[in-house]
Amino acid sequence: MEIKLNSWDINQAIEDYIKKKHDLDIDFSEMHDYPCFKYTEREIVYKRHKNGKVKKHKDGYWLVDEKKTKYVEKYGEISDDTSISFYLD
Repeated sequence: MEIKLNSWDINQAIEDYIKKKHDLDIDFSEMHDYPCFKYTEREIVYKRHKNGKVKKHKDGYWLVDEKKTKYVEKYGEISDDTSISFYLD
């Protein structure tokens, strides 16, 4: 089953959380900026031969260079067209 939350649902959940945990009453509709979130994304680097061609496994997929692959922090905002979906079994 897919659960999908649009930006209004997300903002309402954040407002309820802040009200419950911090006893602050905020309204995102009165704010000038959208709420931001931080997430971590893996930037994959593939192993290469000396000539620059990507190395492949015997089954044909590219080999990941784990030593050079890094995790980068990125930022996003919960604008009017944002939605989050996840699946439950």
